[in-house]
Amino acid sequence: MAEKINENTYAVIIAVENYQFGIKKVDYAKNDANAFRQWLIENLKVSQDNIKLWIDADVTRSALTEELRYEISRLCESDQFIFYYAGHGFFDGGYNKITTWDTHPYNYKDTTVSLNQILMEPLRQSKCNKSLLFIDACASRIDEQLLSREFIADMNFSEFIDFVRSSNYRAMFLSCSRGEKSYSSSMLGHGIWTHFLLKALKGEAPEAIEQERFITSTSLQNYLSKVVPDFIKFSTDIRETQKPWAEVSSSNTFIIYEIPTGSTANNTVIDYIFIPERLIIDFGNDLIMAPLKGLENDGRSYPMYDFEGLEEVDVEAFCIRISKVKSEIKNLLEEIIDFLMEYEWKEEVIFEKSDDKLLVSAILYEDVEAETITLSLSLYLHISGLHPMGDTIFYSEFNAEEDELNFSTDDSAFILDADEFKIIFSDCWDEIRRYFIIEKEIEEEMLVGLDEDDE
Repeated sequence: MAEKINENTYAVIIAVENYQFGIKKVDYAKNDANAFRQWLIENLKVSQDNIKLWIDADVTRSALTEELRYEISRLCESDQFIFYYAGHGFFDGGYNKITTWDTHPYNYKDTTVSLNQILMEPLRQSKCNKSLLFIDACASRIDEQLLSREFIADMNFSEFIDFVRSSNYRAMFLSCSRGEKSYSSSMLGHGIWTHFLLKALKGEAPEAIEQERFITSTSLQNYLSKVVPDFIKFSTDIRETQKPWAEVSSSNTFIIYEIPTGSTANNTVIDYIFIPERLIIDFGNDLIMAPLKGLENDGRSYPMYDFEGLEEVDVEAFCIRISKVKSEIKNLLEEIIDFLMEYEWKEEVIFEKSDDKLLVSAILYEDVEAETITLSLSLYLHISGLHPMGDTIFYSEFNAEEDELNFSTDDSAFILDADEFKIIFSDCWDEIRRYFIIEKEIEEEMLVGLDEDDE
């Protein structure tokens, strides 16, 4: 029997990772948005037609002031509305604001948008009285030489409280408290708050589950309030505080997600934890190796964020063949070619291959207005026993219009040479680059033929 699609839930997901006018990027905002979308589809069973995903250049000031208002105005009393935002946020002129792709650092007052004006006031005026708002606002990442520390530091929570209390079914979840900053993690490949938010919403965190079945507004916030500060304290070099904040409607707690009967949470207790000390590329012997530090677990749940006091044990190094990694990357890129030959598409499409050693993730994006196609691909190795995502190795991006292929290791947990990885793995891209070049040649020949017919 087919699973029932949730037709009465509508969502708008927004992520601004890269900015048009030089504002510092928000690391992993795209990953966060795409993962949140997958939760809506796979767990909450929201129809893909009911989800709007706006990333980077889609997130213009006009899109938020006009299109978002329009989406909200269409909601009915029986609908549930979910909003997610990852990007820079701050407080100014009495209002909480978020940035857009075209926010200008020298004119932020006129090129940012007020959350109250674009989101909360339209919701108050709509028929909908069931809404969940999730905001991972990384105010700390805006260049402090352009925007003063005082300007970006404090959000006004009274504005959020007034909104939530205007209905019997509303909740606002924010990644940090007033005066704090929101952080991301290269180890997780996500914003820290969003990573644990999704872990809870998927039913993978027993601490966030009530009566063995329900994720409620209260259980979610209690879990986030503990796990995020603990992860920052024990698993990062950050020496600041990030305490998630939430305001829930006055009708008390309500159910956000009900875990299906018979499903199991991915919260296994592992016997040993492995911590990679460095990464070794042995091209001559076709090997990627990582010497590991092993710790015997005392019953703590996976993924790990606190491993202090565990006893060290002897372990073998992590090893995976370069040829195996290349084979999986090629297989994934071939799947993308098959997809391009069979389907028409206009938005981002996600592809993924994973096993007990590696995770290859790719996102295909078409910018209709600019007539460009971009394909980004990331490689993660499951080296450590600390987290499920894996250790980031490299990120690559191919611009089909310009035939440009770039490799980056900036987000890797290791000190790596991007040029070395380009030498090793660039041949994986040959077939898909050839496909785009042939497509371009065919299009040019068709245009020439049309011109000749007109003559």
